[in-house]
Amino acid sequence: MPFEGDVRSPEDILAAVSDVAPRAVVHLAAISSVGESWQRSAETWTVNAVGTVNLIDALLAAAPEARLLFVSTGEVYGRAAETPTTEAAPFAPLSPYAASKVAAEIASGQAARSAGLDVVVARAFQHEGPGRGDRFAIGSWTRQIAELELRGGGELLVGDLSPQRDITDVRDVCRAYELLLDPAVEGGTYNIASGTSVALDEVVKMLVDLARAPIAAVTDESRLRPSDLPVVWGDSSKLRAATGWAPEIPLRQTLADALDYAREVVDKENVTKA
Repeated sequence: MPFEGDVRSPEDILAAVSDVAPRAVVHLAAISSVGESWQRSAETWTVNAVGTVNLIDALLAAAPEARLLFVSTGEVYGRAAETPTTEAAPFAPLSPYAASKVAAEIASGQAARSAGLDVVVARAFQHEGPGRGDRFAIGSWTRQIAELELRGGGELLVGDLSPQRDITDVRDVCRAYELLLDPAVEGGTYNIASGTSVALDEVVKMLVDLARAPIAAVTDESRLRPSDLPVVWGDSSKLRAATGWAPEIPLRQTLADALDYAREVVDKENVTKA
């Protein structure tokens, strides 16, 4: 049965864990937008860090044998000295989002060491696919393109396209989460990453090529972030060795599926308005 609660409320989380008595918990609750975290810094820390502590406390009290899969981010490495970046690289977060995830990782590690909680940290690098919200770059681009197609084309508003990102299809990432829930997989920290990097400029070019109308990308100053990382690129060798996981869906298919989803949403919205 679905349970609605607030990770900021210890009572809500304890009630949910007590009711379900889970064997495993996949912890995804977060303010997950880097850009949004700059506007909601304090709330980001409360939801992402304190919310994780509340969940840990509830598990220790009501389901101490459960495995906690805490979903972190490749952003914790910041401007990593080496790429592709392994789990051995130090923390160097540059956004409130990344810093709050570091704090949550530290809390999870402390619970594992001192209280014996079974913890797996999944440092998921950027992942995309159908249903991506327009608060995120690719979600915004696919929605804009879907709207522009209905108008016969136009300008796609973008931010800085020079950064390089390691992008995995969200469906491949979910397969990795499932594999990491297996008790036979040793607890610890695992990067979930494609192992390749692509410039955002190339991503936009792929989307424009997939568009059904002429589209031109135009820089919008309001979409520039205060500290965008130039390269975020992960090494998932540890995950591959432990589980046999490997990404299966190519980036172009991910983008095509995401764009098709955006078209469906925009079409439905226009039918409702008519």
